[in-house]
Amino acid sequence: MVRYFMVIDLEATCVYPRQHDWQPEIIEIGAIILDSKLNEISEFQEFVQPVVNSTLSSFCLDLTKITQANVDRADTFPDVYERMLTWMRSNGLNTTSRSGNFTLVTDGIFDYNQYIQHQCKLCKLEYPEWAKSFSNIKSHFMYVLRARKANGRTHSMSEMTEKLGIEMDGQLHRALDDAKTIVKIMKGIRGRRPGFPFNTNATYRPDWTLRFFDD
Repeated sequence: MVRYFMVIDLEATCVYPRQHDWQPEIIEIGAIILDSKLNEISEFQEFVQPVVNSTLSSFCLDLTKITQANVDRADTFPDVYERMLTWMRSNGLNTTSRSGNFTLVTDGIFDYNQYIQHQCKLCKLEYPEWAKSFSNIKSHFMYVLRARKANGRTHSMSEMTEKLGIEMDGQLHRALDDAKTIVKIMKGIRGRRPGFPFNTNATYRPDWTLRFFDD
């Protein structure tokens, strides 16, 4: 069993109606480090200033409840990312290799294959080795609860919490609040399957192209 889990959620710029040439940029990072028994060790939350589309759309403002002032006062991604790395290391996480001492946990595959990948390209940063494999909580949920939707889509966060009989934390589409809800889902799964390991079950796809939630 791994020594730590790091649950992470990202919010990004968005627009509706959708635009296929839209470049999503990370505007909030929320992360929680847990020990192997899912006890919380530390939290991280920061807003990020976008540079391509620096003014948030009305759709994004309404969806996330992040304000223009939040991102205007924030640093750009490279600085925030460096502070996150410092926070990770100060809490015992090994960020130097793909097979470190922690497992990343996320709600789906978009955060890594879409948001982090695009943000790294935009900022001319190398995609981090430690983020090339991760644990998709949606897949674990479907496996343990044998829950599959008739339309083939994965379960939303609200659907998972409802089926597990737990309440969501805070504001949906806010990074740290969503990370806290993922932790509750992990605990709900452990309640059904004690000792469930949350092994990595998804990988970074370098050939990923930008997608939209209703594609």
